[in-house]
Amino acid sequence: MTLLWARPKYVLAEAKKLGDEEEQQRAAQEEQERAEWRGYARQEAALAERAARSDPDRAALARHSARLPGIERAIAQATDMFLTRVTVGWSVGDSRYSSGVPLVNDRGTLLAVFDPLPVVGPCPDFLLDVGLPMLFPTEERRERFEEHRALSERLRRLRQQDIAAALADDE
Repeated sequence: MTLLWARPKYVLAEAKKLGDEEEQQRAAQEEQERAEWRGYARQEAALAERAARSDPDRAALARHSARLPGIERAIAQATDMFLTRVTVGWSVGDSRYSSGVPLVNDRGTLLAVFDPLPVVGPCPDFLLDVGLPMLFPTEERRERFEEHRALSERLRRLRQQDIAAALADDE
């Protein structure tokens, strides 16, 4: 029988190192899953834009949205960010944008969303998952959105904890 002896500080250091490696692997896996979901969500947005462009009534809605206060500044910001021509998307009114206005490039790729409302539809989940810039006409509108987003995130975490606790109770 072989006996291995190590000082406690070395055992603790090794345990910490293994824990850190496990945490890094978990974080990398979560980031990969988020990246896959972002790709899926962006494809979904592109399909919505293509479908909207086949509906002639959507052109009038896009023209109307292009006259909203502050949207010209938002289009200029998006143009500077992406170094491409940016216009109002025809998929205006899609619930994923939370009553915001999609800003797209010439190919219809979603680049940003202008003035989403914090409490409409699946927002802010879809917008946050896609990871696009959200542009607002005023600082007050941005702050209101961020406050609601923070509250939604806290509630989501609490729900996840409740679900985990219920599952643990069932076992």
